[in-house]
Formats: sequence, C-alpha cells, structure tokens
Amino acid sequence: MPAISHVLIALGYAVFAGAVTVALPYMIPQLDMRGAVEIGAIIILVAALVHLASARLRRGDEEARDIDAVRTGYGQLRQELARARDEARQIYEAIRTVTEQRQGQAQEIETVMTEVRVLQGLVEQLSSGKPVKGKPAYLVDAGAGKPADKPEISQPPRVLSGLPDDEVLEMVREALRDNRVDLFVQPIVSLPQRKRRHYECFSRVRAEDGSILLPESYLGVAERAGLIAAVDNMLLFRGVQLVRRVQKNNAEVSIFVNISEHTLADVRFLREFVTFMAANRDLAPYLVFEFTQASVERHREAGLKELDRLGKLGFRLSMDQVTSIDFDIEELKTLHIRFLKIEAAKLIEQTRATHQRLDMRAFKQALDRQAIDLIVEKIENEATLVEILDMPVDFGQGYLFGEPRLSKDAREAA
Repeated sequence: MPAISHVLIALGYAVFAGAVTVALPYMIPQLDMRGAVEIGAIIILVAALVHLASARLRRGDEEARDIDAVRTGYGQLRQELARARDEARQIYEAIRTVTEQRQGQAQEIETVMTEVRVLQGLVEQLSSGKPVKGKPAYLVDAGAGKPADKPEISQPPRVLSGLPDDEVLEMVREALRDNRVDLFVQPIVSLPQRKRRHYECFSRVRAEDGSILLPESYLGVAERAGLIAAVDNMLLFRGVQLVRRVQKNNAEVSIFVNISEHTLADVRFLREFVTFMAANRDLAPYLVFEFTQASVERHREAGLKELDRLGKLGFRLSMDQVTSIDFDIEELKTLHIRFLKIEAAKLIEQTRATHQRLDMRAFKQALDRQAIDLIVEKIENEATLVEILDMPVDFGQGYLFGEPRLSKDAREAA
C-alpha cells in the first residue's frame, strides 16, 4: 500500500478520536475534559495498533506471493537449465561421434594407403621377373573328392607337383593378384591338457581350379627367377591381411605367422611392413611373428632392427627351427622373443646326450625367468608325447594334435 494511504488512514482515525474527545463532555456531563482526552488517546492507540497489524498482515501476504513467484521462476529456470544441459550433451555426443568417425576414417585411409604402397612395390617386383623353362607337369592326387574352386576342409584339395617353372611362376602371380592365397592353420595346444591355445598359419597358393601349390613347388622356381623375396613378402602380407579378418571371429587365440629369411633380408620391404603393422596395432595381442634361429644369426644387424620396432609396437616374436640350444636366453628377451620352438626329436636327443646333456628343468626355469614359453613341435605320435610329458614344457604342436587344415573363416574372408 502506498505511504499516502497510510497517512490518510492515520489522519482519519486521529480526526475521529478528536471528535470523540470534544463530544464526550457534552454527552456525558460527569466526564471532564481530561477524561475525554484520555479516551481519545486510547482510541488513537487502538486504531494505530489495528492499522499496524493490518499493514503487517498485508505485507506478509505480499511477501508470500513474492516467494511463490520466486519459487515458480526458480523451477522454470531449473527446467530450462536441464534442457540446456541435455542439448549441450547431445551436441557434445554428436561432435564426438563425428570426430571418432573422422579419426576412424583417417586411420582406415592410412591403413589402405600403407597396403597400397606395400602391394605396389611387391607387384612391381613380381611383374619384373622372367619365367624359366622346366620339366613336364603331372598331378599328384593328395585326397579324394572332385576339385572345387574353394575345397572343403573335409576333402583335401589336389596338390600340384612337377609343373614347368614358367607355369608355376605364372600361377603364383595370378594367385597373388586374384587373392587366391589360402590360410591353413595348425593348432598349438597346452600340455598336458591338449587344449588349443594358438594356431600357426601357413599360406597356400590356390590355382583357379581349386588345386594348391605347396611351398616346395614354387620357392625354388621363384628363387631361380630372382623373385623369391617378392613372393615371400607377398605371402607374409596376404597372411596378415587374412589373419586380420579371421581374428574378428575368434579373438581368444593367437596366430603365428612366419617371416622367411628372404623377407628378413629385405630391409626395405620389412620397414614398409612394420609401418603397415603400426597402423594395425590392435592385432598385437593376437599375432605372433615367427622366424628361424639361422635367420636371426645371419641378419642380426639389419632385419632385427625392424623386428625390434615390431616388438616395441606390442607384437610378440617366436623363434623356431632351433638347431643349437647354446644361446643367451636373456638376449632372446631383448629381441622381444616370447616363444621358443624346439623339435621333439631334438629335445629328446639333447636330454639323452652323454656329453653336454641338457638339464631340462634348469633350462625351463631360465626361460620362465625371461617370460618365454617353450613349444615342442613335430609331436607326431603318442609315444613321443609320453616322453615329452616327462619334461616341463608349455605347449605342443604336431600331427598328433591336428594337421594343417584350410581355415573356413579364412576361406570365407578371402
């Protein structure tokens, strides 16, 4: 209420009290003027108290209305703030999604470009060689069943043998060009449980009619034609491409892929290959690169530098075809070697030797200290397995546990 209203009301009850004070002595003769003044003062005091109480009550109502208005406004502000936060979150998620998609696209583009660079160099090498004449061809039937474009695992494909060198070379070139490089896998099992823990993969060149070329049929031809490094490099590259696709369906095991001595000696390709693997570091927990003991000793200066890069990227290495156990186990760890493969016959021979007999328990303890697992390969029968089980070994590999078979996943991926 405006102040002028309070003044007018106060004047009103003051005039009323004054009128009562003047009128009372006339109305009541016994009442003197002093008594009338006191009564008038009481009227003014009571009226002032009523006025004050009424003003405070009205002010309380107004304050209550103001508080309700503030609460309503605060609730609206909270709702608007919540909507603004939701919108900001949606915008952030959209920006992050787009950013991740662009990063993923950039990574995929980089991977493809790396593949293209590697393939371009290999194709140029494969196209530059001249075929060499050889002996007449004949077929060796390695299994029953009609040849097919993509043979079933249960029916072994025909194995081509004795082809002229020029046909072999052309067949290899066509298979690499047309993506007819199949992935064969052999299990590596834990001992003594015989549970499949890893697989070693082997590349097989498939002809257009479904028959296959084994490495012994084309490696010599490629070497005489000066293309052995290109063929080995291409097979390694194709193998990793297949493994990358196969691993999506079976992420519980690791796959061993061989790096040949020719590839290890080809420092230029190896450098490009390591760059390619750097763009595929997500495969590190599932891929193990394997090379021979002889290749390690012959290419220690050049090739091993690139293998060290692979190790630093998180990829594990394996050394097989061990002919001498007289090596520095601590040095193997510095080379990122996490698996050591020894043939069953070689291991049994070493433990039975009359001179410099291998203390198997001490040897295994030395490997364990460097976190290197021992794989005994070429276990072909139960009698050999019985002797191996008397030794502290981690894994076994051989025809007893499974022969190399065409990977169904790899065939479908190809």
